[in-house]
Amino acid sequence: MMKELIASFPEQLEEALSIFKSAQLKPLKNKANNILISGLGGSGIGGSIVAEIAQTSVKVPILIVKDYSLPAWVNEHTLVIISSYSGNTEETLQVMESAIAANAMLICITSGGKVLELAQENEFNYI
Repeated sequence: MMKELIASFPEQLEEALSIFKSAQLKPLKNKANNILISGLGGSGIGGSIVAEIAQTSVKVPILIVKDYSLPAWVNEHTLVIISSYSGNTEETLQVMESAIAANAMLICITSGGKVLELAQENEFNYI
């Protein structure tokens, strides 16, 4: 099973790019001074890869959170990316709710669940 998943990685990337290109994202309301990516397990791997690749080209700090905690510095100039395939990961939902309370800018990556419900309810960008 794992061998097949690894072998199909290029096709998975192509599908992800296709999904992204078809998304209708609105511009952010503020300039992002920092980026926080929240996700666990398979949902968190993408954030770790993006942060690693982007560190030499993105001019703002990127932090990965894989637990319940939202740093105190998160505010309206923080872009928070919520990544949860199920949309119901407890830790990620806690970070999302804290980010909403901190008035952060959110983008959600999910297939449904509470994350999608909150994204639609709050008119956040989501894929």
